[in-house]
Amino acid sequence: MARASTVLIVAVGLLLGTLPPPVPGGMQALAQNYRPPPGPYAPSPGPYAPYDAPPARGRASGPVDADAAVRMLRGRGFSNISVIRRRGATILLEANGPRGERVQVVVDGASGAISGMKVIGFGDKRY
Repeated sequence: MARASTVLIVAVGLLLGTLPPPVPGGMQALAQNYRPPPGPYAPSPGPYAPYDAPPARGRASGPVDADAAVRMLRGRGFSNISVIRRRGATILLEANGPRGERVQVVVDGASGAISGMKVIGFGDKRY
């Protein structure tokens, strides 16, 4: 009896072995090779997109002083900017960010890049 069922299973397998190829878009598990569909889709901007945007008038080329750091932040959308202090090549500023939050910004005086930022309040209020 066991031998008859084995022969039947093998026979059915041989008959069904010539199935048509899978239909494109059919139910296939391709999770490892997933790609987004073609179209007008772009990755969404990250949470730091307003701060990563380049300044409106290009990048600084070389060392920057406090006035140049203020101009660079203003070009990136910061407002109500005040210089707190300068320590070596680092400039510490406070400003209202592009989203309205009050932040402390650390600017590298050698390159003009923002090297750190901390939210300290919202608008003119501090936490």
